[in-house]
Amino acid sequence: MVEPVNTTTTVILNTTLAPITLPTNNQSVNGTQYRSVFPDTTIYTIIFAMTLVTNVSVLSLIVIERKLHIMSNWILASMFSAGIAFAMAYLLPRWVFFYKWNIYYSYACLVLPMTGSGLIINFNLHLALVSLDRYFCVTSPFEYQRPQCRIIARLAIIVVWFISFFIAYIPLFTFLVPSPGQCMAQQLSRVYHNYLCIVFSILFFFPLIVLIVTYSRVYWIVNNHTQRNQEIMVRSNSTSSSAFYRNLRAIKYMTVIIGLFILFWLPYIILFLAWFTTSAITINTLFIIRGFQYLAFSYPAVNPILYAYFTPCIRHVIRKKLSGSIHSIAHTIGRVS
Repeated sequence: MVEPVNTTTTVILNTTLAPITLPTNNQSVNGTQYRSVFPDTTIYTIIFAMTLVTNVSVLSLIVIERKLHIMSNWILASMFSAGIAFAMAYLLPRWVFFYKWNIYYSYACLVLPMTGSGLIINFNLHLALVSLDRYFCVTSPFEYQRPQCRIIARLAIIVVWFISFFIAYIPLFTFLVPSPGQCMAQQLSRVYHNYLCIVFSILFFFPLIVLIVTYSRVYWIVNNHTQRNQEIMVRSNSTSSSAFYRNLRAIKYMTVIIGLFILFWLPYIILFLAWFTTSAITINTLFIIRGFQYLAFSYPAVNPILYAYFTPCIRHVIRKKLSGSIHSIAHTIGRVS
């Protein structure tokens, strides 16, 4: 990926939010030649395809199966729609089809990266919304079933979409109005860098805090409920092993959801903050930087699989469909043979 800036051949490693100047293949950093193992476009094509397939598959399942038409799943459907938009409106034009017009034209240089920022913010705010939805489902099950809660959920989805793009496009209407030929200079301004730090905080730390607080609270409620049931069973001289497995599932669910979010995003956030303090890129850190970017951009592809597995109704439908397909294939093979 080659982009000329001040006669020096470089590439802008757009970390969704921050422009970082890095060399492309066969270019050098401090006299050391950089060669990537795989072409960037190949890796981004794989990430794009995985993101599109996983999000479209689970979203289609929610839309087609009437038994999945519940409020919690519609919030998931909105999140998967954000994943599809991220693949189609950002990964595909910005990283799969990467040309020099990404630098020369204001749309590709400014608006397209901000669109990616908005979609990632949208996706991560959906994670917080899903955790809040499941929290209220556990803490207030009767109020959760009221029609007013469905209206609130719809409004919350609309607010998430509006806030994410409003935050992403603020620079276009304030301090970063597109100017022909000035894109790179505008992106390197201190005001823009300060803005990016704030956005990164919203992007990572706010959803992370919401995830930790809500799922920890849900686990505490499940654990207390289990202990009360055990006390009743002890007084009635009965025992059950389901309590242990229910607690184990709650711990596993919370650990995987929070752990994967941290695993995919924390190295990226640390890299971004370190780059702000040093403002330097060396050949030794170049491979790490690219690996962190691939990892972070892959999260929207993994997320649908994660929530499909940990959402019982979706998992049951998938298992039923797979079982039916396997039985049908086996029956067809048996008839042919």
